[in-house]
Amino acid sequence: MQKLLFVLFLIILQIHLHAQNTIEFVNDTLGNEFYLEPVSDTIPNIDIFEDDAPLNITLTYDITSFIKNKSKGEYQDAILQIHYNSTDSITKNIQIKARGNFRKDNCFFPPIHLNFKSDPLENSGLTGKIKLVTHCSNSTKYDSYILKEYLAYKLYNVLSGFSFKVRLLNILYIDTGKKNKNYQRVGFLIEPLAFLSKRHESIVLNPTIIREDNVIAEDADRVALFQYMIGNTDWRIKAGHNTKYIKPLSLITNKVIPVPYDFDFSGFVGTSYSFPQSWASIETVKEREYLGYCRDSNEEYLKNINRFIEKEEEILTTISSCKLISEREKNNLLKYIESFYKSLNKTDRFIFTLKNECRTDF
Repeated sequence: MQKLLFVLFLIILQIHLHAQNTIEFVNDTLGNEFYLEPVSDTIPNIDIFEDDAPLNITLTYDITSFIKNKSKGEYQDAILQIHYNSTDSITKNIQIKARGNFRKDNCFFPPIHLNFKSDPLENSGLTGKIKLVTHCSNSTKYDSYILKEYLAYKLYNVLSGFSFKVRLLNILYIDTGKKNKNYQRVGFLIEPLAFLSKRHESIVLNPTIIREDNVIAEDADRVALFQYMIGNTDWRIKAGHNTKYIKPLSLITNKVIPVPYDFDFSGFVGTSYSFPQSWASIETVKEREYLGYCRDSNEEYLKNINRFIEKEEEILTTISSCKLISEREKNNLLKYIESFYKSLNKTDRFIFTLKNECRTDF
């Protein structure tokens, strides 16, 4: 009897161990089978994109090789440590590659794609591929550019829930390559489009097929007015240049909502490498030009003008409360945005400007 009980115990134990190590196979919405491996080392009670405090991370990889081969856009191995409080951290084995068409070719240190697919961090926001915005060059002024572009995302968060969340980082880069150099810099993560879409119970649309008639007018105008406020011409509704599109399933419409990103060419950020795009008529990025679509009535413009006026105090507070930017830079940013509001509050003249600069096909 004891022998029989022992054999049964071994069988139950084997089944239990097998269940723990079993890979879970599931089907996605297209019927494709993929697997999810169990993850045991998740960060407790933390959502990466729900906290404004800078997150400390360490990124260890062959930086020398990464910079040398950045134009190839190939993945290489890296180790990411996330220091989620003063004493605890978690380590993930990920892959990284250079990204960004312009910055990959023109920056010494290009922005990065972090790929967590082989070692995801469930329930934290760090799964799949995530964009990391980095300093373009080793000059300290590029840390200022990073902080100002981060603020641009935060300003659009004030104006629209249909916007990318961002998380500021203090990054220690450890080079395992020949030069063996370490860097301590700032950067920020951009919420993956899949997370934004999930938040709003939406589907993602292919940006290359989008035209004016496909986009909800009020949301398109909000994007255009925001881009005007920060002095950015590096975007387009048509074909989705620096614009993503989602369609909330709760809205009874076949039209989509635009979500802007990449603001380093704006006058607000004022990078040394930025310039107005070929479709603009201004000469410097510090100037403003309205690239939104033309509307038939003043009321259509007023929908967003009134929204911006309502959010003025919150927008200015978002800038003034940022402790990481120098007072001099902060004052310059406030003056730049205040000049926008000075024009905005002269509503009739402002609408005349929008009508004079608007586009019929953009």
